Amino acid sequence: MELSIEALAALSPEQVRLGLPAWVASHLDAEEYVCDRLRRDLARLVQAASDAEILAMRSTFAAAGEGWKFFRADPLARRITRVYMSALMEPRELRGVERLLSFDERGGRRLIVCNHLSYTDTQITDGVLARAGLSSIADRLVAVAGPKVYTETWRRMASIALNTRKTAQSSAVASEQDSMTPRELAAVAIETLAECGRLMDQGYIVLLYPEGTRSRDTRLQPFLRAAARYLQIEGLSVLPLAQTGGDKLFPIDAPRMFRGPVRVAFGQPFRPGEVGGKTGALEEVHKRLQAELPEAYRSTGPRVA
Repeated sequence: MELSIEALAALSPEQVRLGLPAWVASHLDAEEYVCDRLRRDLARLVQAASDAEILAMRSTFAAAGEGWKFFRADPLARRITRVYMSALMEPRELRGVERLLSFDERGGRRLIVCNHLSYTDTQITDGVLARAGLSSIADRLVAVAGPKVYTETWRRMASIALNTRKTAQSSAVASEQDSMTPRELAAVAIETLAECGRLMDQGYIVLLYPEGTRSRDTRLQPFLRAAARYLQIEGLSVLPLAQTGGDKLFPIDAPRMFRGPVRVAFGQPFRPGEVGGKTGALEEVHKRLQAELPEAYRSTGPRVA
């Protein structure tokens, strides 16, 4: 059951209640009993939602990705996504939770750096933390996202369940920014950094994928040099996040998602000022992230490209 962005954005509250559970569940490739249970769980959730909540979600969906700015998660979309991801992630493993809690408690400006396997990486982190009783942290994550996240119906629906900050991608990996001049790209990058600092000051934790694109072979890729700018934000603390399983849940170019095990492991936090050199902090977080990955996911090349 395919829906365009325009069609989904035009559904009435009653149409959402009638059709959205089946549409969401149709993106899961699993045993029929799993899909049936998911449809029932989603139907109960949407039936309990008020017209105002559904209309607010519809407005958030329609406006997602307009401009280079911060997009706050829609509460109803977040509940829908967490139910959906719970059906996919089996079993779930969370390691280094004490590191995450200590990192959160220290306050100040905080950045989590994660490897990139699929479009569902942030959803996995959000879902695992929420199921572990850490919604207070999951709700404050802000993923730095490229334009592709908002351009397709299913990905856009997932994006509005998360806090995201849309930014231009590095010219080394961008595929949808040909009309932007170097000056325009630089302006977006500068404002993204400034807003990330402001969001951190408000208590948000920014989530960054410095590889710039999804890994095609699951192995950790070199980090883009441009990502070093994030680690130069004043007063920053950095926490490495190693994730596995997203490549199986939502393989590259797959039209639907699958059930499978996921693993979320937090590494040793540090302050960029503790290591020297312009890209020293970037190399350090690559090394610490790699240490938390299974052998099959580890890099075989340089740390920084």
